[in-house]
Amino acid sequence: VKTPDAGAFWRVVQDHKVNMLFTAPTAFRAVRKEDPEADQLSRYDISSLKRLFLAGERLDPATYEWLKEHTGLPVLDHWWQTETGWAICCNPVGIEMMATKPGSATVPSPGYNVQVVDMNGSQKPVGEQGQIAVKLPLPPGCMMTVWGDDERFRKTYLEPIPGFYSSGDGGFIDDDGYV
Repeated sequence: VKTPDAGAFWRVVQDHKVNMLFTAPTAFRAVRKEDPEADQLSRYDISSLKRLFLAGERLDPATYEWLKEHTGLPVLDHWWQTETGWAICCNPVGIEMMATKPGSATVPSPGYNVQVVDMNGSQKPVGEQGQIAVKLPLPPGCMMTVWGDDERFRKTYLEPIPGFYSSGDGGFIDDDGYV
């Protein structure tokens, strides 16, 4: 991904006094590639910006560290799926902001019983990789079917791991409960 103007994000923040920015990691990987020393950033007043939220794909540690180093702001990775309607794992800003860890979306959101399991639904030990799944029932606000195709919903999300919503993603939970 190439951006013709690595300063575009920072200019928008300055001109509109943006206080929270939500984007995909790919956007900042492109900015970092074009402006590795963040020279463009130094040209703008981003003092209105309080937090950076990233989602839609894995936030790689290098991009996380680059943003943290050059902006001095909290960089908040979170994980959700269109199907769930809201964050499965996030830093609970507004409840109590937690320390961030590169490569982690922090902890499960209230209402989600996130577990790392094998394909039979047996829980994996802390730190061991497996399938990230949500123990049923899902919290309010999550989709309950695919429009016009209940069977597809069941086969895709409920049947792969009995008793769980199967996210299709892999990962682990660490000693602090971070996913």
